[in-house]
Amino acid sequence: MESSPGTRELRAIEAEVRSHPHGRVPRDLRRRQLLAVAEQLFVAQGYAATSMDDVAAGAGVTKPIVYELVGSKHEVFEACMARAADALAARVAQAVLDADDGDATRLRAGALAWFEFIGERRALWDALLASDDAPASAAIEAIRARQDGFVAAQLAATAQAGGATVEPELVEAVATAMNGAFEALGRWWSRHPDRPAAELADLYTALVLPGLEGLLGWSP
Repeated sequence: MESSPGTRELRAIEAEVRSHPHGRVPRDLRRRQLLAVAEQLFVAQGYAATSMDDVAAGAGVTKPIVYELVGSKHEVFEACMARAADALAARVAQAVLDADDGDATRLRAGALAWFEFIGERRALWDALLASDDAPASAAIEAIRARQDGFVAAQLAATAQAGGATVEPELVEAVATAMNGAFEALGRWWSRHPDRPAAELADLYTALVLPGLEGLLGWSP
């Protein structure tokens, strides 16, 4: 069975860790290892069942090292969320940049990149978004706010490039609604995993584009 992107990343990081003499692993590399280990544990066990001892043992370090390099369990979870969100945002931004001209084309390219990313990391995405633990939920809301800001910035840049002037609060509201639609379709996709990412991207585009045309003046 093919390993997940998270598993492959962890193996690569662990190989890099082993290349350093004992006790001389650079702090940044050790931190990346700790977060990669924590992500795998959150997927396998969930937030509530994952302890700091588990994270430390998985990386072969003591628990104080985890606190020193990342922080509390809540901060570990939040850092894992941030890593996933940053990787997703970079993937979507690159897809939009590489797309042919046209608002609808760029929207569909960004949507496809979003669903392909989630499809590749479905277990991680479900683990990060499904937790009902209060600290985890707070971390999720913080990441959602970051994602809303990212999409709002993209919408504002598109409007500016087209010579349009749009109300910042309206852009923020539209970005929040767009991200909500992404998450809702992502949850639906988890119940229907046989559907291809391209079909989800087409559905998302059909749902969202008319609103963007009417509210922000996007062209079909």
